Amino acid sequence: MRTLILALLLALLPLTAQEYPSRTRVMMGTYATVWLPKSDSAKARYAFDAIAKAEKALSSFDEKALLYRLNATHKIAYDPLLANALLESIRYHRETKGAFDITIGSVTKKLYRFGEKPRRVDEGMRRMAAVRIEGIKITPSTIQTDSDITLDLGGMGKGYGIDLAAARLAEQNVTRGRIALSGDIRCLDLCKVGIESPYASGLFAQIETRMPQIAISTSGTYRRYATRPEEHHLIDPKTKRPERHFHSVTLISLGDNSRLDAYATAVAVMPPAEALAFLKVHPEISFILVQSDGKILYDIDRAMLHLRWFPYKATAIAHTTAAQTADRATTAKGLIHPIVSQPLHIQR
Repeated sequence: MRTLILALLLALLPLTAQEYPSRTRVMMGTYATVWLPKSDSAKARYAFDAIAKAEKALSSFDEKALLYRLNATHKIAYDPLLANALLESIRYHRETKGAFDITIGSVTKKLYRFGEKPRRVDEGMRRMAAVRIEGIKITPSTIQTDSDITLDLGGMGKGYGIDLAAARLAEQNVTRGRIALSGDIRCLDLCKVGIESPYASGLFAQIETRMPQIAISTSGTYRRYATRPEEHHLIDPKTKRPERHFHSVTLISLGDNSRLDAYATAVAVMPPAEALAFLKVHPEISFILVQSDGKILYDIDRAMLHLRWFPYKATAIAHTTAAQTADRATTAKGLIHPIVSQPLHIQR
């Protein structure tokens, strides 16, 4: 039986006293919520239809979905939506030097069975799991995978669904509102977003956007795991093991939730130095990284965002202690999260 993953790592906060009404559905294994002005509220169905279209193509749980059938049979007829998602994922794999790899499904789905009945995984099982992006083959008539490959698009699928929904609303001349799928959000106009603490209930920071069409994506290790917290779902494709460098990764940029979702997944399994080096070559992306030792690294484009830290009881440490140098890769501003006990595991 599939488990509903309630990974609500971000929270949309009221921007004004007159907030947009919302509509919510259970889609893509979580809650899909669309906020639109009353004058456009009926158009929310276009966003939900677009997300449903993504789910029917990219779900690895729904037996009628294209990806599920591909994993089961390893060959299906060409479908443009699935093919495009796969080609984008292959590009993200190249751009992140293998840190993002949708063939990690051979570990996440075949071994750990996230979203279903989880089980413990030993070293021998890891060695046997085939993680190989070259195992995907797309032709004008078919989509194929090698027989030992299983695909998991969970690392970019929700972002992909938001992109489809935002494009569909744009076709309907909708320019105000927000779309949210778990830890992925698109702000069509200006909005405030709170970032959940990985250490305790509540928010530790708030982002206020200063321009429209801002995409936000958060990945965290503290919401979803198999049989124990150490077996969380953010697994390094290179080692086939859950990584423990970061408890939370939040990336923000203009548009393109799919790319941001994939990048957040990749950064979450990178060592800190590698993650900062990667983000250095993407100055268009603002970030907030919570390391496993409680240290927070961040770099925010002030023209795009305003960042506010929420005091955490009397133990909050001001972010003015941040070091400054000329090299973005080595000097992301830093502070220590006020609570540095084990992260709160709210739901598997």
